[in-house]
Amino acid sequence: MPPAQIFEDVLGLSGAKALLLIVIVAQLFCGNAETAAASRMVFAFSRDGAVPFAATWRRVSTRTKTPVAAVWLSVGVALILAAPSLYSPTAYAAVTAINVIGITPAYAIPVYLRLRAGDHFRPGPWNLGRWSKPIGWTAVTWVGFVTVLFCLPQVSPITTSSFNYAGVALIAVLTLAWILWITQGRRNYRIPTLGNTATHASLSEDMV
Repeated sequence: MPPAQIFEDVLGLSGAKALLLIVIVAQLFCGNAETAAASRMVFAFSRDGAVPFAATWRRVSTRTKTPVAAVWLSVGVALILAAPSLYSPTAYAAVTAINVIGITPAYAIPVYLRLRAGDHFRPGPWNLGRWSKPIGWTAVTWVGFVTVLFCLPQVSPITTSSFNYAGVALIAVLTLAWILWITQGRRNYRIPTLGNTATHASLSEDMV
């Protein structure tokens, strides 16, 4: 690991261990945040009937008031995907790369869908107005560029060990999401009720 070697060369073994301990703690906090975000999305999609076995994942514990099944599903899938990295440096590189790459398309896809909807999209009380389209297309174009860039191999020559598998993982996830939408989500998904006009007007008055 180049960062660990740099820490040791500059600060010695004890200093390197201290800095790596900070990195480990930061990774634990990031893992907690990602688990919370993933379980919230599983619960939300299940609540709206957009994923298989939605009745199970949207169930809320009477004791903790949390969607325990959705949390364990998120943890279990992450464990299965990350397990090969315990014995394969190539798999570890792919897992860490897809974590970095995956978050940007996740933000850009809703922006692209809003742009594709055109005038059929009804903006909320806070929006960018006439700047929404140029800013949106700039963001989508940039995300597309950096996603392709991050999926390129990092070393040459390209072998089975040096190949960047992040692109393969990203395509697999997007394909799975598309298949789930075609086979399950499009038929069962219902737009949730977000309140009446009076509620929306009250909320918009409180927004700055």
